[in-house]
Amino acid sequence: MSEAKAWKQQIAMGRDDWSGFASRKSGRSDHRQYMWLQQPPVHRVIVAQLVVSAVLALALLPLGITFTLSSFLGGLCCSLPNAYFVWRAFRYRGARSAKLIVSSFYRGEAGKLVLTTAGFILVFTLVKPLEPLAMFGTFIMVQAVSWFAPLLVVRRQKPVK
Repeated sequence: MSEAKAWKQQIAMGRDDWSGFASRKSGRSDHRQYMWLQQPPVHRVIVAQLVVSAVLALALLPLGITFTLSSFLGGLCCSLPNAYFVWRAFRYRGARSAKLIVSSFYRGEAGKLVLTTAGFILVFTLVKPLEPLAMFGTFIMVQAVSWFAPLLVVRRQKPVK
């Protein structure tokens, strides 16, 4: 029987001696107990967006390098701000950090909006020639990857016996 289970049994049986408490490992506990408190694997969404950007850019390669570059830049204008949002929004966990979680989500979303706007401004001012249809089409397709985020973020847990 594990130490944690033995300790819980002592508590349940009403024992007042704390002898088992001193022998417990201090500080860290089994991380599998608290799977719901761990950071969700939202980085998978960003990786999927980058993969979709690359695949769409390579699919447009037969149309020319302008289509390919425009497509890839459109994908980056979507996935890089989303990466910033994920980094900013999922920094805190737990009920005690509720205010920090809310403020980090707002700041992450505001930063994402600013970065997306700045990305489009930079692409339109610095890249010549540019195919706006390829760029916006890829931007929309990469943004659509977010629709499948619940499938990408799900944790595979073993059933409890």
